[in-house]
Order: sequence, then C-alpha cells, then structure tokens
Amino acid sequence: MNRWISAVDRTIVLIIGIALLAAGAYAIAWDAGASLIRTWVSRLDREVLFGLPEEPWWHWVLSGTFILCVFAGFGLLYLNLRRRRTSAVTLRHNESGTDVSVDLGPVADGVAAELAQLSGVRSTRSKATIDRGLPTLSIVVTADPAIDVVGFTTSAEHIARATRRSLDGSPVAVQVLLHLDRVEASK
Repeated sequence: MNRWISAVDRTIVLIIGIALLAAGAYAIAWDAGASLIRTWVSRLDREVLFGLPEEPWWHWVLSGTFILCVFAGFGLLYLNLRRRRTSAVTLRHNESGTDVSVDLGPVADGVAAELAQLSGVRSTRSKATIDRGLPTLSIVVTADPAIDVVGFTTSAEHIARATRRSLDGSPVAVQVLLHLDRVEASK
C-alpha cells in the first residue's frame, strides 16, 4: 500500500470516527438531559424537517449519494486490493559505468532458498512487493517449534544484510516473518 492510499484510508476512517463520536456524545447528552442539546432540538422546525422526504429533489439526492458511495467504495477496494508488484531495480557498476537491471522476484526466491537451508526450517514462501512505497522482499518462514529463535534471527539478519549489500545500497527492504508450526501433543 502506498502512502497516498494509506492517507486516504486513514482520512476516511477519521471522518467516520469523528461522526460516530459526535453522534454518541449527542445521544449521551440527550439521555442525560443536557439543556444545550434540548435547546438545539427545540429550535428545529419539525414541519420542514419531516417534509424533506416529500420534496421532488429528495429522491435524486438520495440516489446520487448512493451511487457516489458505491463508486467510492469500489474505487477504494480496487486501490487497496490491487497487486503491488515491484519493478526492476537498477544497479550501477562502478568500474565499467554500466547499469544492470535486477528483477527482485528471483532475488526473493534466492533469499528464501538460503533461509530454507537453516536447521529447523520446514518451508519458505517469498514474494517481492511494494510496501508503503518501498520495494520489499518478503519471506515467510515456517519452522519447527523447537527452533533456536535467537540463532535463526542472527542468521536471517546476516542473510538480509548480505542481500542488501549485494543490491548495492538500493532502497530495498528485506522482511523475514517466522511462523512456528504447532507443537504436536503427546499421546
């Protein structure tokens, strides 16, 4: 998810949260008998308020609001659920002055294969995605529950540093997630 989509999502949640908080505060104040709320409600023209649904433009406003909300909802779903594939990273070879493009998918597969060689690791899955605007090699490791977590973490950090060094300082993150299998119950 990039920063723009994340900002839009958070803004929408903030607006909805403030509206719900205001509605809850209004309901609590009404129930508590707050004079300010009761004064505001007494100033409303009930005939005008209850007559709004009878106006000729009312159904058009409701229909337009419904259509706008449906399109906005599907638009946000599309933006949040689309695949975020990485593009090739360009590395500059200092001695020859040439540029080399590296596809991050096979690099992630290589990191996963190297992590699969560690003791206690049962399986690995890898993918190269863009997370908040940063190309990320994401490797999920499933391991034996008795694995030495400290030893695995040290080895994984070493492999991640070596990978970043081989990418010559390109802005690429390496993320290793460790999942432990369930402990088999003894019978």
